[in-house]
Amino acid sequence: MVNSRALENKLQREIAARNYAEQLLEDKSRELYTTNRELLLRNQKVAEQSSHLQKKVLELEETRQQLVQSEKMAVIGQLTAGVAHEINNPVAFIASNLDTLRDYLTDLAELISRQEICLKALSVTSSNTDFSNDRSSTEILVENLRLFRAGIDLDYLLSDIDKLVSESIEGTGRVKQIVADLSDFSYLDAPQASAEDINSLLRKSVNIASSELKYKADIEWNLTEIPPVVCQAGRIGQVFLNLLVNAANAIEGHGLISLSSGQAGDWVWIEIADNGCGIAVDNLANIFDPFFTTKEIGKGTGLGLHVVKTAIETHGGEIAVRSTEGYGAGFKIVLPIAGVSR
Repeated sequence: MVNSRALENKLQREIAARNYAEQLLEDKSRELYTTNRELLLRNQKVAEQSSHLQKKVLELEETRQQLVQSEKMAVIGQLTAGVAHEINNPVAFIASNLDTLRDYLTDLAELISRQEICLKALSVTSSNTDFSNDRSSTEILVENLRLFRAGIDLDYLLSDIDKLVSESIEGTGRVKQIVADLSDFSYLDAPQASAEDINSLLRKSVNIASSELKYKADIEWNLTEIPPVVCQAGRIGQVFLNLLVNAANAIEGHGLISLSSGQAGDWVWIEIADNGCGIAVDNLANIFDPFFTTKEIGKGTGLGLHVVKTAIETHGGEIAVRSTEGYGAGFKIVLPIAGVSR
Protein backbone atom coordinates (compact mmCIF):
# COMPACT_ATOMS: atom_id res chain seq x y z
CA MET A 1 0.00 0.00 0.00
CA VAL A 2 2.83 2.30 1.00
CA ASN A 3 4.85 1.29 -2.06
CA SER A 4 1.88 1.97 -4.36
CA ARG A 5 1.37 5.43 -3.00
CA ALA A 6 5.08 6.23 -3.27
CA LEU A 7 5.12 5.14 -6.89
CA GLU A 8 2.06 7.25 -7.64
CA ASN A 9 3.67 10.30 -6.04
CA LYS A 10 6.83 9.71 -8.02
CA LEU A 11 4.83 9.41 -11.23
CA GLN A 12 3.01 12.64 -10.49
CA ARG A 13 6.30 14.45 -9.92
CA GLU A 14 7.68 13.13 -13.21
CA ILE A 15 4.53 14.19 -15.05
CA ALA A 16 4.72 17.65 -13.49
CA ALA A 17 8.46 17.90 -14.38
CA ARG A 18 7.74 16.82 -17.95
CA ASN A 19 4.90 19.32 -18.29
CA TYR A 20 7.17 22.02 -16.93
CA ALA A 21 9.94 21.07 -19.37
CA GLU A 22 7.51 21.02 -22.30
CA GLN A 23 6.13 24.41 -21.31
CA LEU A 24 9.68 25.77 -20.96
CA LEU A 25 10.62 24.36 -24.39
CA GLU A 26 7.49 25.88 -25.93
CA ASP A 27 8.24 29.25 -24.34
CA LYS A 28 11.86 29.11 -25.54
CA SER A 29 10.76 28.05 -29.02
CA ARG A 30 8.27 30.90 -29.15
CA GLU A 31 10.96 33.32 -27.92
CA LEU A 32 13.43 31.98 -30.48
CA TYR A 33 10.84 32.31 -33.26
CA THR A 34 10.10 35.92 -32.21
CA THR A 35 13.81 36.74 -32.01
CA ASN A 36 14.49 35.15 -35.39
CA ARG A 37 11.60 37.05 -36.97
CA GLU A 38 12.89 40.29 -35.48
CA LEU A 39 16.36 39.52 -36.83
CA LEU A 40 14.93 38.81 -40.29
CA LEU A 41 12.97 42.05 -40.25
CA ARG A 42 16.02 43.93 -38.99
CA ASN A 43 18.24 42.36 -41.67
CA GLN A 44 15.66 43.22 -44.29
CA LYS A 45 15.60 46.79 -43.06
CA VAL A 46 19.42 46.91 -43.01
CA ALA A 47 19.49 45.50 -46.54
CA GLU A 48 16.98 48.13 -47.67
CA GLN A 49 19.01 50.85 -45.97
CA SER A 50 22.19 49.48 -47.52
CA SER A 51 20.57 49.43 -50.96
CA HIS A 52 19.32 52.96 -50.42
CA LEU A 53 22.77 54.02 -49.26
CA GLN A 54 24.40 52.42 -52.30
CA LYS A 55 21.92 54.21 -54.53
CA LYS A 56 22.76 57.50 -52.83
CA VAL A 57 26.49 56.83 -53.22
CA LEU A 58 25.97 56.16 -56.94
CA GLU A 59 23.91 59.34 -57.25
CA LEU A 60 26.61 61.31 -55.45
CA GLU A 61 29.29 59.85 -57.72
CA GLU A 62 27.23 60.75 -60.79
CA THR A 63 26.76 64.26 -59.43
CA ARG A 64 30.48 64.53 -58.75
CA GLN A 65 31.32 63.45 -62.30
CA GLN A 66 28.79 65.91 -63.69
CA LEU A 67 30.28 68.71 -61.57
CA VAL A 68 33.79 67.80 -62.74
CA GLN A 69 32.68 67.80 -66.37
CA SER A 70 30.69 70.99 -65.80
CA GLU A 71 33.76 72.67 -64.36
CA LYS A 72 35.79 71.49 -67.34
CA MET A 73 33.23 72.88 -69.78
CA ALA A 74 33.05 76.12 -67.77
CA VAL A 75 36.77 76.61 -68.31
CA ILE A 76 36.37 75.79 -72.01
CA GLY A 77 33.49 78.28 -72.16
CA GLN A 78 35.69 80.94 -70.63
CA LEU A 79 38.28 80.30 -73.34
CA THR A 80 35.83 79.92 -76.23
CA ALA A 81 36.06 83.49 -77.53
CA GLY A 82 39.84 83.39 -77.44
CA VAL A 83 40.00 79.99 -79.10
CA ALA A 84 37.62 81.22 -81.82
CA HIS A 85 39.95 84.18 -82.38
CA GLU A 86 42.97 81.87 -82.53
CA ILE A 87 41.22 79.76 -85.17
CA ASN A 88 39.80 82.76 -87.05
CA ASN A 89 43.24 84.33 -87.69
CA PRO A 90 44.71 81.46 -89.77
CA VAL A 91 41.32 80.83 -91.44
CA ALA A 92 41.18 84.50 -92.47
CA PHE A 93 44.59 84.58 -94.11
CA ILE A 94 43.97 81.16 -95.73
CA ALA A 95 40.80 82.62 -97.30
CA SER A 96 42.76 85.68 -98.45
CA ASN A 97 45.49 83.46 -99.91
CA LEU A 98 42.92 81.43 -101.81
CA ASP A 99 41.44 84.59 -103.35
CA THR A 100 44.91 85.63 -104.51
CA LEU A 101 45.64 82.15 -105.83
CA ARG A 102 42.40 82.24 -107.83
CA ASP A 103 43.56 85.45 -109.55
CA TYR A 104 46.98 83.92 -110.18
CA LEU A 105 45.36 80.82 -111.71
CA THR A 106 43.35 83.03 -114.06
CA ASP A 107 46.60 84.67 -115.26
CA LEU A 108 48.35 81.30 -115.59
CA ALA A 109 45.42 79.86 -117.53
CA GLU A 110 45.56 82.83 -119.93
CA LEU A 111 49.34 82.44 -120.28
CA ILE A 112 49.00 78.72 -121.09
CA SER A 113 46.24 79.47 -123.62
CA ARG A 114 48.43 82.04 -125.41
CA GLN A 115 51.37 79.62 -125.41
CA GLU A 116 49.21 76.95 -127.05
CA ILE A 117 48.11 79.44 -129.74
CA CYS A 118 51.76 80.36 -130.40
CA LEU A 119 52.84 76.70 -130.59
CA LYS A 120 50.08 75.96 -133.11
CA ALA A 121 51.09 79.00 -135.15
CA LEU A 122 54.76 77.98 -135.08
CA SER A 123 53.80 74.46 -136.15
CA VAL A 124 51.83 75.78 -139.15
CA THR A 125 54.64 78.20 -140.11
CA SER A 126 57.36 75.53 -140.04
CA SER A 127 55.32 73.21 -142.33
CA ASN A 128 54.48 75.93 -144.92
CA THR A 129 57.09 76.71 -147.62
CA ASP A 130 55.60 80.15 -148.28
CA PHE A 131 55.42 81.41 -144.72
CA SER A 132 56.26 85.12 -144.96
CA ASN A 133 52.73 86.15 -143.94
CA ASP A 134 52.43 83.34 -141.39
CA ARG A 135 55.80 84.28 -139.91
CA SER A 136 54.71 87.88 -139.45
CA SER A 137 51.51 86.78 -137.69
CA THR A 138 53.42 84.30 -135.52
CA GLU A 139 55.94 86.94 -134.49
CA ILE A 140 53.07 89.19 -133.40
CA LEU A 141 51.59 86.33 -131.33
CA VAL A 142 54.95 85.59 -129.72
CA GLU A 143 55.53 89.26 -128.94
CA ASN A 144 52.07 89.53 -127.36
CA LEU A 145 52.85 86.41 -125.32
CA ARG A 146 56.13 87.95 -124.13
CA LEU A 147 54.38 91.19 -123.17
CA PHE A 148 51.65 89.32 -121.32
CA ARG A 149 54.24 87.24 -119.44
CA ALA A 150 56.07 90.40 -118.46
CA GLY A 151 52.78 92.04 -117.47
CA ILE A 152 51.85 89.32 -115.00
CA ASP A 153 55.45 89.12 -113.73
CA LEU A 154 55.57 85.33 -113.97
CA ASP A 155 58.69 84.92 -111.84
CA TYR A 156 57.14 86.84 -108.92
CA LEU A 157 53.79 85.08 -109.43
CA LEU A 158 55.36 81.60 -109.18
CA SER A 159 57.40 82.61 -106.14
CA ASP A 160 54.36 84.10 -104.43
CA ILE A 161 52.26 81.01 -105.17
CA ASP A 162 54.83 78.91 -103.32
CA LYS A 163 54.73 81.35 -100.38
CA LEU A 164 50.91 81.43 -100.30
CA VAL A 165 50.67 77.62 -100.32
CA SER A 166 53.27 77.32 -97.53
CA GLU A 167 51.43 79.89 -95.40
CA SER A 168 48.11 78.14 -95.96
CA ILE A 169 49.56 74.74 -95.02
CA GLU A 170 51.02 76.30 -91.87
CA GLY A 171 47.65 77.92 -91.07
CA THR A 172 45.70 74.68 -91.51
CA GLY A 173 48.27 72.96 -89.28
CA ARG A 174 47.69 75.59 -86.61
CA VAL A 175 43.91 75.12 -86.78
CA LYS A 176 44.31 71.32 -86.72
CA GLN A 177 46.51 71.55 -83.61
CA ILE A 178 44.08 73.83 -81.77
CA VAL A 179 41.14 71.55 -82.56
CA ALA A 180 43.11 68.43 -81.59
CA ASP A 181 44.21 69.91 -78.26
CA LEU A 182 40.69 71.13 -77.56
CA SER A 183 39.19 67.75 -78.43
CA ASP A 184 41.66 65.95 -76.14
CA PHE A 185 40.71 68.22 -73.27
CA SER A 186 36.95 68.22 -73.86
CA TYR A 187 36.70 64.42 -74.05
CA LEU A 188 35.06 62.93 -70.95
CA ASP A 189 37.67 61.13 -68.86
CA ALA A 190 38.15 57.56 -69.96
CA PRO A 191 38.46 55.11 -67.06
CA GLN A 192 41.63 53.56 -68.44
CA ALA A 193 45.02 55.14 -67.86
CA SER A 194 47.99 55.26 -70.21
CA ALA A 195 51.62 56.32 -70.16
CA GLU A 196 51.67 60.06 -70.88
CA ASP A 197 54.34 62.70 -71.40
CA ILE A 198 53.45 65.20 -68.68
CA ASN A 199 55.47 67.98 -70.33
CA SER A 200 53.50 67.41 -73.55
CA LEU A 201 50.18 67.58 -71.65
CA LEU A 202 51.30 70.88 -70.11
CA ARG A 203 52.21 72.30 -73.52
CA LYS A 204 48.80 71.26 -74.90
CA SER A 205 47.08 73.01 -72.02
CA VAL A 206 49.09 76.17 -72.70
CA ASN A 207 48.11 75.98 -76.38
CA ILE A 208 44.43 75.75 -75.47
CA ALA A 209 44.72 78.66 -73.03
CA SER A 210 47.05 80.73 -75.23
CA SER A 211 44.35 83.26 -76.10
CA GLU A 212 43.80 83.86 -72.37
CA LEU A 213 47.48 83.82 -71.42
CA LYS A 214 49.23 85.84 -74.10
CA TYR A 215 47.51 89.10 -73.16
CA LYS A 216 48.09 88.58 -69.43
CA ALA A 217 51.54 87.04 -69.07
CA ASP A 218 54.75 85.85 -70.66
CA ILE A 219 55.40 82.13 -70.29
CA GLU A 220 58.73 81.08 -68.79
CA TRP A 221 59.56 77.45 -69.61
CA ASN A 222 61.77 75.52 -67.21
CA LEU A 223 60.85 71.97 -68.21
CA THR A 224 63.32 69.10 -67.85
CA GLU A 225 63.14 65.63 -69.36
CA ILE A 226 61.02 63.39 -67.14
CA PRO A 227 59.77 59.80 -67.56
CA PRO A 228 56.18 59.11 -68.69
CA VAL A 229 53.51 58.87 -66.02
CA VAL A 230 50.63 56.38 -66.19
CA CYS A 231 47.59 58.62 -65.79
CA GLN A 232 44.26 59.72 -67.22
CA ALA A 233 45.36 62.40 -69.65
CA GLY A 234 42.03 64.24 -69.68
CA ARG A 235 42.01 64.78 -65.91
CA ILE A 236 45.65 65.85 -65.70
CA GLY A 237 45.10 68.21 -68.64
CA GLN A 238 42.18 69.77 -66.79
CA VAL A 239 44.39 70.21 -63.71
CA PHE A 240 46.92 72.17 -65.76
CA LEU A 241 44.28 74.23 -67.54
CA ASN A 242 42.52 75.19 -64.29
CA LEU A 243 45.81 76.28 -62.71
CA LEU A 244 46.87 78.23 -65.82
CA VAL A 245 43.56 80.11 -66.00
CA ASN A 246 43.73 80.85 -62.26
CA ALA A 247 47.26 82.16 -62.69
CA ALA A 248 46.17 84.46 -65.52
CA ASN A 249 43.21 85.72 -63.47
CA ALA A 250 45.52 86.52 -60.56
CA ILE A 251 47.66 88.86 -62.66
CA GLU A 252 46.81 92.53 -62.95
CA GLY A 253 48.16 94.07 -66.14
CA HIS A 254 50.91 91.93 -67.69
CA GLY A 255 52.92 89.45 -65.65
CA LEU A 256 54.88 86.22 -65.74
CA ILE A 257 53.81 82.57 -65.46
CA SER A 258 56.61 80.12 -64.80
CA LEU A 259 56.24 76.44 -65.73
CA SER A 260 58.72 73.94 -64.29
CA SER A 261 59.07 70.16 -64.10
CA GLY A 262 61.51 67.64 -62.72
CA GLN A 263 62.02 64.20 -61.18
CA ALA A 264 62.66 63.19 -57.59
CA GLY A 265 63.17 59.43 -57.18
CA ASP A 266 60.01 57.58 -58.21
CA TRP A 267 58.07 60.82 -58.50
CA VAL A 268 57.76 63.62 -61.04
CA TRP A 269 56.81 67.16 -60.10
CA ILE A 270 55.31 70.07 -62.00
CA GLU A 271 55.00 73.62 -60.73
CA ILE A 272 52.86 76.41 -62.13
CA ALA A 273 53.70 79.76 -60.55
CA ASP A 274 52.72 83.37 -61.21
CA ASN A 275 53.71 86.82 -59.97
CA GLY A 276 50.11 87.95 -59.49
CA CYS A 277 48.22 89.11 -56.43
CA GLY A 278 48.83 85.95 -54.38
CA ILE A 279 46.43 84.31 -51.92
CA ALA A 280 45.36 85.85 -48.63
CA VAL A 281 46.72 83.97 -45.61
CA ASP A 282 43.20 83.54 -44.21
CA ASN A 283 42.10 81.78 -47.41
CA LEU A 284 45.00 79.34 -47.82
CA ALA A 285 43.37 76.66 -45.66
CA ASN A 286 40.13 76.73 -47.68
CA ILE A 287 41.19 77.11 -51.32
CA PHE A 288 40.68 73.39 -52.09
CA ASP A 289 37.25 73.22 -50.43
CA PRO A 290 34.33 72.66 -52.84
CA PHE A 291 32.39 75.83 -53.69
CA PHE A 292 34.89 78.07 -51.88
CA THR A 293 35.61 81.17 -53.96
CA THR A 294 36.65 84.76 -53.41
CA LYS A 295 35.16 85.84 -56.74
CA GLU A 296 31.92 87.74 -57.11
CA ILE A 297 28.68 85.77 -57.39
CA GLY A 298 28.30 84.44 -60.91
CA LYS A 299 32.00 84.72 -61.71
CA GLY A 300 33.28 81.51 -60.16
CA THR A 301 31.93 78.07 -59.24
CA GLY A 302 34.43 77.45 -56.46
CA LEU A 303 35.09 73.99 -57.92
CA GLY A 304 38.28 74.65 -59.89
CA LEU A 305 40.87 73.92 -57.21
CA HIS A 306 38.70 71.23 -55.61
CA VAL A 307 38.63 69.40 -58.96
CA VAL A 308 42.41 69.87 -59.21
CA LYS A 309 43.07 68.37 -55.78
CA THR A 310 40.64 65.47 -56.31
CA ALA A 311 42.22 64.58 -59.66
CA ILE A 312 45.74 64.65 -58.23
CA GLU A 313 44.81 62.54 -55.20
CA THR A 314 43.00 60.04 -57.46
CA HIS A 315 46.34 59.55 -59.21
CA GLY A 316 48.09 58.91 -55.90
CA GLY A 317 49.75 62.32 -55.96
CA GLU A 318 49.85 65.44 -53.86
CA ILE A 319 49.49 69.17 -54.47
CA ALA A 320 50.98 71.95 -52.37
CA VAL A 321 50.65 75.73 -52.59
CA ARG A 322 53.03 78.52 -51.68
CA SER A 323 51.95 82.12 -51.72
CA THR A 324 53.01 85.58 -50.67
CA GLU A 325 50.13 87.99 -50.80
CA GLY A 326 50.86 90.71 -53.33
CA TYR A 327 53.76 88.79 -54.92
CA GLY A 328 52.22 85.69 -56.46
CA ALA A 329 51.52 82.02 -55.86
CA GLY A 330 52.82 78.65 -56.97
CA PHE A 331 51.15 75.22 -57.12
CA LYS A 332 53.45 72.21 -57.06
CA ILE A 333 52.06 68.84 -58.16
CA VAL A 334 53.81 65.56 -57.34
CA LEU A 335 52.79 62.37 -59.20
CA PRO A 336 54.09 58.79 -58.89
CA ILE A 337 55.79 57.52 -62.00
CA ALA A 338 54.12 54.14 -61.48
CA GLY A 339 50.74 55.73 -62.12
CA VAL A 340 47.19 55.72 -60.81
CA SER A 341 46.89 54.18 -57.36
CA ARG A 342 43.12 53.92 -57.06
